[in-house]
Amino acid sequence: MLRVAALPALANGFLPRFAGHFLTERPNLNFALVGVISPIVIDWVVNLQCDLGFAEAPMAHSGLPTIRMPVLPRVAIMPEGHRLCSKTVLRPRDFECETFISLTPGSVSRYLIDDVFAKHSVRRDLRIETTLSEIMCGMVSSGLGVSICDPFTAREFVSRGVVSKRFVPHIDFEFAAVFPPQRGPSAVAEEFVAAFAEHVRANAEGDATF
Repeated sequence: MLRVAALPALANGFLPRFAGHFLTERPNLNFALVGVISPIVIDWVVNLQCDLGFAEAPMAHSGLPTIRMPVLPRVAIMPEGHRLCSKTVLRPRDFECETFISLTPGSVSRYLIDDVFAKHSVRRDLRIETTLSEIMCGMVSSGLGVSICDPFTAREFVSRGVVSKRFVPHIDFEFAAVFPPQRGPSAVAEEFVAAFAEHVRANAEGDATF
């Protein structure tokens, strides 16, 4: 049995599809996957409610056995038909005075994104906030505004009214596999993580928005 908890950016599509292929080749492996925010992933790993977790990095909790996963840049997202869709690469100044949909304050993503725009003295209309990137993408698809998003969630919405573009300077999206501190990872957990890391790398090389 392998029990996995993962942050929503992975659990909303990319990781389940990989897990499906992984399990097809291992018919005797039972599997459980839950999608929860990163602090809960850490809590469930620490309390042995799962064998493996995927959480956004850096993490506040220290002492957990971790394996850093491939780092991918966040992407700019906008609704189909938006004026920025004509650009190949977007930069902070392109977002001047745009209605910008943000993740809530206190998150790693919010801090990193706000810091880049502050360094470039770009003013955005920050009137909309949400807790999850899926909600953010849903709002973007409705034409409500633009944003910067992790590449996994953005990929899930490219056929649902959202356009994804490269953003410079890169704002890295970092995540890691975490294991219970009370015991070492099982062989199948290590195998799952290694195979998933390779799957992420392979997809990043074949997708210009990653």
